Amino acid sequence: MIHSLIGLGASFAIPGMMKRLKDQKVQVLHAMPGRVRLQSDHWKEEKIAEALEIQMGQISLVSRVKASGITGSLLLEFTTDHLTSEQFDALVQLAVDTSISTYPHIESKVKSSLRKSVDSFDDLIKKQTGGKTDAESLLILTLLFKGATGFGTNPAFASSLLFWAYTLIKKDGEGRS
Repeated sequence: MIHSLIGLGASFAIPGMMKRLKDQKVQVLHAMPGRVRLQSDHWKEEKIAEALEIQMGQISLVSRVKASGITGSLLLEFTTDHLTSEQFDALVQLAVDTSISTYPHIESKVKSSLRKSVDSFDDLIKKQTGGKTDAESLLILTLLFKGATGFGTNPAFASSLLFWAYTLIKKDGEGRS
């Protein structure tokens, strides 16, 4: 009975584990006795590479580890020439789990792209106005105008726009102190 329950539990757990491996698209780029190079596009991030090196470096079976956030590769050299399939699977699963647990600590690609777009827009405005204004100043002016002219129709919303403009102005002034 217990063996049946363990088998049933494994039948539910293994597909989930395989799905996570598949989602990470981990590939074996090179393998020879005592050494393997894995690669995943999901590992193309310096913080993930650092986390992989730290985590894999703590395993007694691993003698040397090198991860690259540029190529998304993970080189592992072992203290033995041969690994069991269970040992190999556990190492790959640890690499996948490590990268997944690192995701919250990296900046999203969308946010980075938006920041670059705003910075480019800001630079363009500064160039066009000879440095007299920037995107944030234009946003503040818009908020002040919409807030001041919107009291007749929606005083609560107009007040929130004015407060937002005030907050932006004060934040900017406090940075110069």
